[in-house]
Amino acid sequence: MKDYDLEQELAAAMLDRSRQEPPYSYDVDGLVRSVRRRRRRLQAGAAAAVAIVALGAGFLSRADHDRVSLPVQAPTAPSAVLPPSPPPVEPPSASPSPSASASASASASEPDSVPDSVPDSASASASTSDSASKPADPARTTSTLLLAALRYQNPAARSQVDPAAVAALFADESTYQRIWGADSTGVTCGSSVDGVLVAGEVLLYQGVERLDRAPSPTFDGSTGKVTDLTCRTVAGGSKGGGDPTVSGFYGGLVAAAKSGDSTAMSRLGRQFVTANLRSVQGPTAGTCSSTTTPFWLADNPSSGTLTHGWTVNLGGPYAFPIEIDENAKIATSCGK
Repeated sequence: MKDYDLEQELAAAMLDRSRQEPPYSYDVDGLVRSVRRRRRRLQAGAAAAVAIVALGAGFLSRADHDRVSLPVQAPTAPSAVLPPSPPPVEPPSASPSPSASASASASASEPDSVPDSVPDSASASASTSDSASKPADPARTTSTLLLAALRYQNPAARSQVDPAAVAALFADESTYQRIWGADSTGVTCGSSVDGVLVAGEVLLYQGVERLDRAPSPTFDGSTGKVTDLTCRTVAGGSKGGGDPTVSGFYGGLVAAAKSGDSTAMSRLGRQFVTANLRSVQGPTAGTCSSTTTPFWLADNPSSGTLTHGWTVNLGGPYAFPIEIDENAKIATSCGK
């Protein structure tokens, strides 16, 4: 078959098909009417829904009205709470004079600076009242009093003592004069000392020797101030009682400073300070200072399983902690 015949046959087949199935046609007017009917149905449904909601809200509003007899208000933003109205002010019995009016105007125009200072004064008064009502710690008072006596009895440190501060440790002036006396030796049982160990009881030392007299202060229960001081008899000497490491090392340093023994530091260090601490701190091991030791006071004792400690003051402005190991040697000092 030739191409021409094929084309003719295809054309005839297409013509026959077009006659059997005519192309679709659309009714534009009918389509528009259908869309309009659907739109009216949707609008009617929406209107009915709105009417139902409004009717329900009306019923709820009426029920609330009948129950509380107050109109129902739509929820609004929370309103600010108003402070209560001030009480009515009585009118003045007579009209103020021009000078009074001027004074009132001047007061109103001045800056409100006085109330700003009132809380500070009140806080200061409250703090002072708390301090005055809280009794002083007897242990701290004892250490403070004895340290002042050590300083006063040392000519080089006497100027560091404030008599007014010392007097404030006593219950009254007469008690201060009676116990402290003219040279503070009333606090140390009539003897000049250069070492004090405060561990519940007080022990006094001259060099490495412990005195056989020990002070025992009495305190006012409400203020914590000294009301009396008595001296009791204890065992004296350098053996037994107290802490031999503390009195041996620091008392030995005091005695060496008075005698001018320059070799005492290394000798006492080997006897009372561990080799490790000497290697770390060198010549200041156990003393935290390169100056000579005029006197010593050890207080605030602490204890561990195998160790115990003290807080030591060697006449400087600050005390430092020490720890003594199971071999009765100073293992740490100055926090190291």
